[in-house]
Amino acid sequence: MYLYDWLSDETPRVLKDDGFLLTYVGTYWKSDVMKMIDRNYEYYFDFILLNGGNSPIMWQRKIISRNKSIIAYRKKGSGSHPYTNVLSFWNGGGEDKRFHTWGQDESSARYYIDCFSRRGQLVLDPFCGGGTTPYCCKMLDRHYVSFEIEPATADIARSRTHTMQNMMDLDTCEQLEFVK
Repeated sequence: MYLYDWLSDETPRVLKDDGFLLTYVGTYWKSDVMKMIDRNYEYYFDFILLNGGNSPIMWQRKIISRNKSIIAYRKKGSGSHPYTNVLSFWNGGGEDKRFHTWGQDESSARYYIDCFSRRGQLVLDPFCGGGTTPYCCKMLDRHYVSFEIEPATADIARSRTHTMQNMMDLDTCEQLEFVK
């Protein structure tokens, strides 16, 4: 929980006025996390992701959770909006534990990065884990700054982004005569 406190307190100084803070949050602690972030940000929307992996059971509440949220915030009074219409519900396949214990799927990350940023813009991921956000940023031609506290996990993320190639855009394909 302390990471959300840090996120709320530290990121307003680096977030651009028209930028967004998006963060994954589990359903059990969502109310507490939102209270922490509400101190410094204006709530924008709660995007729901279908959990295609294992379904955690919250025994205390007798709930089997099949979803998680990406909650979106903006600077207070900014009036900013995403660059495109955004689906409120995304079936991206759920978690991906190949690179990190808390890993998330590339499809969801790629979708929301694409909706909330443009080519050449900077995306900050202060909790990089196995590198899903940097990987998707590189794929979408975004700049990124990411941090990971665990050296072995940081090495995995670094390796993951160094070994991938950017996707070719349509203009590049046409120049290479792959698309007629």
